[in-house]
Amino acid sequence: MYRRQIYITILMVLFLIGFQTRIAASAAIPEIKQNEKVDVEADCDSDTSDKESYLIKQVSLRDKFKRSPEAQINALIKKYNKYSMSSDLEKLKKLYTDSYVNNDGFKLDTIMDMMKMSSAVYKNVKYKTEIMKINISENYASVKVKEIATGETVKELSNISGTGNIVSEICYTDYLQKVNNEWKISATDVTYEKVSLKYGEAKYMDVDISAPDYIPAGSEYEVDVKTILPGGSFVVGSIVNEDIVYPQKNKKDVYKNIKSDSLARILKANTANHNEYATVSIAITRAKVDPPKVNIDMTGAAFIMKRVNVFSAQNQVKEKE
Repeated sequence: MYRRQIYITILMVLFLIGFQTRIAASAAIPEIKQNEKVDVEADCDSDTSDKESYLIKQVSLRDKFKRSPEAQINALIKKYNKYSMSSDLEKLKKLYTDSYVNNDGFKLDTIMDMMKMSSAVYKNVKYKTEIMKINISENYASVKVKEIATGETVKELSNISGTGNIVSEICYTDYLQKVNNEWKISATDVTYEKVSLKYGEAKYMDVDISAPDYIPAGSEYEVDVKTILPGGSFVVGSIVNEDIVYPQKNKKDVYKNIKSDSLARILKANTANHNEYATVSIAITRAKVDPPKVNIDMTGAAFIMKRVNVFSAQNQVKEKE
């Protein structure tokens, strides 16, 4: 599995595709047909003056729209989309402020490293983005985004035939700041995130994970996994929570036999001031009989993760007071 560095990468770069804010002002300029007869005497005074005034007004409106904050933010998102799809990291970096940081504490250089890794590990990544809300206040703005991304891995996993399929769902808010009269991304707050990566037989297996979006540091929470086990197979799995840090430190866990279509575990949130992922790993194996030998082959694997944002319980109490 790509594990932490890579799926963080895929989800951090999803700030794409423009707003549906185009207006029809540019299409309102009247067309003058080439062979149309014009009454010169009638148009020389009031009519011509009215037409010139109208055209000037339309051009003025169009220029005003081009200068509007909404249009500038729209242009920023289009650039981000273009540079992300082409993996042009040099141009992408220029769209951020030097002081950029996200709610996992990752700064700009870390984000660029993640993007570089992602472009080398995944291919054919496609995005479906919905802009939920835009707020603009002078030189600052926020853009709330809901996004789904799909793609595939470059390499196969172990002895499983074929590459893996990745699907991510994410909701986040990007905070923008105007620097030298240009909008730049200054911070990101990821509020919801779920990612699945499946190989082989697991591609056709429904697996869903449920965990809280927010949890106080050090508190316990339940992670539930729902699936439908493929017939005639031996399935093992594990559920762990892993801090969102870079470089990632993977937590080892013992795989256990899954005998039913549900799996659950109580986890304890970290106290190290990190957000974390609740992650389920599933392996599908089948027996291959070749008398007198019986071989066990892994025919599929699934990795499903859900973001859990961890907040300080002490700070929460102070806010309520």
